[in-house]
Amino acid sequence: MLTNVNSIKAPSIYNIIIGQCVATIVLATIAWGFSGVPMAISIGLGGAICLIANAVFTIKAFRHLGATASRKILKEFYMGEAFKILLSGAGFALTFIYVSVALPAFVLAGYVLVYLVGMWATIKAVSAYTQSPR
Repeated sequence: MLTNVNSIKAPSIYNIIIGQCVATIVLATIAWGFSGVPMAISIGLGGAICLIANAVFTIKAFRHLGATASRKILKEFYMGEAFKILLSGAGFALTFIYVSVALPAFVLAGYVLVYLVGMWATIKAVSAYTQSPR
């Protein structure tokens, strides 16, 4: 018995973005409770830089589906990754230039923690993704 390839549902990538958004808010709130506004702003900005860069990558990279669009998919992955790197660099630069209360170590920590949440959510989404048996 053959499985209809069109009926295979792809894992939800938007849950990853939502998870990173929630992580940014939660981490900034925890930082605010423990150390005050400068640390919360720093963690929040680092998380937001990661969130925005990953959201742009996700939207670009997963715009096309299917084997017939494989060249488009590969091209969009490369373009998405380039935009992600540029947005991350610009986000850090703008933060350090224009936000005088930002603490560089905590901006980076916010970025890394939100990135790790995205990695964890990706691993969870992929491991939960199973195709129906033939």
